[in-house]
Amino acid sequence: MELKLLYNRVRDAGIAFIFVLIIGSIGYKLLATYPVSLFDGLYMTIITVSTIGFEEVVDVTGNVPGRILTIFLAFSGVGLLTFILSNFAALLIEGDLREKLRINKMEKTIENLKNHYIICGFGLVGYQTAAEFNRTHREFVYSDHLLEKVLPYREELDEFGIGMVGDCTEDDFLLKLGIKNATGLIITTSEDNIGLMICLTAKQLNPNIRIIARCSNKKNARKYKSVGAEKVISPSFIGGLRIASEMVRPTVTSFLDKMLRGSNPNLRIEEITFSQKYIGKNLREIPIDSFKDTLILAIKEGENWTYNPDRLYAIKDNSILVVMTSPDDRIKLINQFSDV
Repeated sequence: MELKLLYNRVRDAGIAFIFVLIIGSIGYKLLATYPVSLFDGLYMTIITVSTIGFEEVVDVTGNVPGRILTIFLAFSGVGLLTFILSNFAALLIEGDLREKLRINKMEKTIENLKNHYIICGFGLVGYQTAAEFNRTHREFVYSDHLLEKVLPYREELDEFGIGMVGDCTEDDFLLKLGIKNATGLIITTSEDNIGLMICLTAKQLNPNIRIIARCSNKKNARKYKSVGAEKVISPSFIGGLRIASEMVRPTVTSFLDKMLRGSNPNLRIEEITFSQKYIGKNLREIPIDSFKDTLILAIKEGENWTYNPDRLYAIKDNSILVVMTSPDDRIKLINQFSDV
């Protein structure tokens, strides 16, 4: 049974029950053969519909209309109250059961994930990170210790993301998130002491995982790197650079915004590593032109960059191709050229 249907039933029955209480309260006041307050009428109605059976506060002895009202309240009120309680219990039980089944399903899905990304801490920064992964068709798991931080985004991000609730500083929960098979971990919690603990725990479980951490206090950046974070990002620093760029190079920032947030196609700058069978070949020999939404920007070899490389450029063992491409083309490029 759908939770929405149960909720609607409880709501409608609750409204009807309130009307029964109102009818009973006013009815006893009007039908009594002596002055009765609305409160006494309400009290009489409640002990009637709840079948408590205390001493009557409104005497209906010999009062036929009053007794007819009591009969009406006994049948309608008791029926409605029973209906409300049974459906409310079903709402609680089914909601809890559905959530448990959903969690079991998500955990089984995560067990089969490989090379996915994990986001720990789901505030504004975590959400923007997850949204970017979702837009670019990357599988990821996002998490927070508060259900209300994760629940509102499950439907929006469920195409490529899985939302879990738990403590990322605990080994067992990180294992549930698939830390052993994950490519990267993103720490977006606003508290550096918690972030440092997550970083330390994650590196112990998977020494090869790449960790990017949000750092609220720049003094803690060195601590993050000492416990295994490859990159430490300060949102305030990035925000300052963006403001300056918007002032001095507005056309460039407009282009980047269009590329990162636009659609048809939704372009990104991506990096592609080559499998061994392409080492030694030049760019002209690989079918890069067959990808209509892809443009080669540069090649990186160690610390050296070659921008707009010539088509005769020979691919080396450490070559990383930097391209502007669409999410769909990125997946095709990886499938064709990379071992990932």
